[in-house]
Amino acid sequence: MSSTRTLTVGFVLYPGCTLLDFAGATQIFAYTPGFQVVWIGQDLKTPIPTTESVTVNASATYADHPPLDIVFVPGGGSDGVGAAMQDKDLITWLNAVAADAQWVGSVCTGAFILAAAGLFDGCSVTTYWSARPVLAMFPRLEVVPGYPRWHIDDDNKRFSGGGISSSIDLALELVQTIAGTETANTSQLFVQYAPAPPVHAGDPTEASPELVISVTQSQADFTAGLVAATKAVLGQG
Repeated sequence: MSSTRTLTVGFVLYPGCTLLDFAGATQIFAYTPGFQVVWIGQDLKTPIPTTESVTVNASATYADHPPLDIVFVPGGGSDGVGAAMQDKDLITWLNAVAADAQWVGSVCTGAFILAAAGLFDGCSVTTYWSARPVLAMFPRLEVVPGYPRWHIDDDNKRFSGGGISSSIDLALELVQTIAGTETANTSQLFVQYAPAPPVHAGDPTEASPELVISVTQSQADFTAGLVAATKAVLGQG
C-alpha cells in the first residue's frame, strides 16, 4: 500500500508517558517523506512530565490539531497510564479521532489506554513483556503469543508494539506497510538504525531466568497499578 499525500501521525501525550515510546517513533516518521508528526497534549504551555524525569511540550492540543491519519499512543508508568485509562475526556477524544484515522495503535503500555477506550476490541495486540498477562484481562482482545517488537492487525487497521525501544521497530514496520519497503529501508539508513547491542537480555527469551524473576519482582508496584486500573475500567474494582 502506498500513499500519495502527507500523512499526519499524532502522538497522544499525557503526564507519565515514556520518552522513548514516542521520541523513537517520532524520529522515524519525521525523517520519512510523506509523514509529519504532531505531539498532542492538553495544552501547549504546560510541560508534560515523562517517566525519565524530563519534560516535553505538545505541538498541538486535543482541542486543536490537524486531522490525524495515524493515532499513536505511547506507554508509560502505571500511575500515568492508569490515570489516562480512567480519563473520560481523553477516552471520548480517542474514540472520536480514531473514527476518522487510517491507523490506530500503541507501543508498550499504551495498549492499556486503547483497550480501556474499546479501540482494541476484536483485535490482536501486544504490549510490554511483563504486562502481557494484565492486558489479557480485557476480554475483547487477543494478546498475541511471544514478545514481538511490533504487531500489525491489518484487518482492523490496528498496530501495537512491545516495550519502549520497540517504538522504533514499530514505526519502521508501519512505514513499510504504508509506504513500502524501499521507503522503510531509506528511513532506516537515514537514522543509521543498525542495532547491535553489546548485551543480549532484551526480552525473557534472551535474559536468564534469574534476571527475569528479579526484574519482574522489581516491577511489583508497576504491575499492581496496571491491575488496579484495569479492574477499575472493567468494573471489577
